[in-house]
Amino acid sequence: MSKHYEKHAEEITAAFLELLDDEVAGQISQENRNELAMLIEASISTAVFDQLEHAADEVAALSSKLRHYAEHYDKASA
Repeated sequence: MSKHYEKHAEEITAAFLELLDDEVAGQISQENRNELAMLIEASISTAVFDQLEHAADEVAALSSKLRHYAEHYDKASA
């Protein structure tokens, strides 16, 4: 996955841990922190890919419309 997503996930994890009381945060192991960061990174990636797929669908639909208009342009102006 992207280093950008990984860095952002680590920042979110750190921000979350700062919200916790020191005693509670101290009970969370580094392994658990890494797992949380991985879950956040996966969520970010999923959201980005969903939006990218949506944008690709819109481009495909626009391409189809453009092709249709181009194929029928001469017929409409005749």
